[in-house]
Amino acid sequence: MRNLAKAMAIRFGVYGILVIYLACDLFLFQGPVYGSLNEPQRDEKTEIAEAKASGVVARVYYRPIFRAQVEEKMVEYLWRRGRTIDDTTEGERRLLRQVIVNELIDDELVKLQIKVSMSKEVFVSGIQVDQALTSEMKRYPSEDVFGALAERAAWSGVRERRMRLAARIQRAEHLARMVDAKVSEEEARNWFEVNRSAFSGVFEDHQIAIIDALLVEKREKAWKGFRIEKLRRYAKGKIDLFEEVLFKEEGE
Repeated sequence: MRNLAKAMAIRFGVYGILVIYLACDLFLFQGPVYGSLNEPQRDEKTEIAEAKASGVVARVYYRPIFRAQVEEKMVEYLWRRGRTIDDTTEGERRLLRQVIVNELIDDELVKLQIKVSMSKEVFVSGIQVDQALTSEMKRYPSEDVFGALAERAAWSGVRERRMRLAARIQRAEHLARMVDAKVSEEEARNWFEVNRSAFSGVFEDHQIAIIDALLVEKREKAWKGFRIEKLRRYAKGKIDLFEEVLFKEEGE
C-alpha cells in the first residue's frame, strides 16, 4: 500500500507539472502549444502551389509523386530498349509520362491498401528476395552499370534494392490474390474449336500457348476491373494530378 501511495503521489506530481506548463504556455509566454493551436489554417490553393513548385506531379491521399520519379522511370524504360530521351518525340514523351504517372498512382494505392489490410499482409521471405535480386541483376550488363543506376536513383546500394524488390514482390502477390484469373482446359479447347481454322494440327499441339494467351487476356480484364472498381473508385477525390508540371518540357 505504501508503494502504491508513493506511485500515486509521483503520478499526480507529474500531472501537476504538466498542467502548470500548459497554463504557462497558453496564457503566459505563448509557447509551442499555443502556436500550434493558433497557427492559421493553410488553404488548399497554397498547398497545391507549393507542391507544384516542389516538382510534385500528383498526390495520392496527399502522398506526393514527383516529376523526378516519372523521369527516372521513363529513362529506365527507354534504356531497357536501347534508347534515350534524345531519341523520343515530344508526343511520345507525353504519352510515356501519362502511362508512368498512372502506374505510380496505382502503385501508391496498392501500397496503402496493403498497409490498411493488415489481415491480408503478404510475407516475403529472404529466399524470394534473393531469387528476385539474382534475376534483376541479370538485366544489367555489369555490376558497374547497376551501381551507376543505383547511384542516380539515390539507392543505398544492394540493401535498398532488396527492400524495393521485397515491396514489389509483396504488391505482386497481393494483386495476384485480388486479381484472380484461371483458364481451364475445357475453356481452352472450346476456344480452339471456335478458332480451328487459324491452326494446323490438333488441340494438344497448341494447348499451352492457347492457355497462356487466354490467361493474359483474363488477367488484363481482371486488372482493369480491379483498378476501376477497387483502387480508383475508393480513392475518388483523393487523387490530384498536376498536368502542367507533368507535361512541362525542359526549358519551358
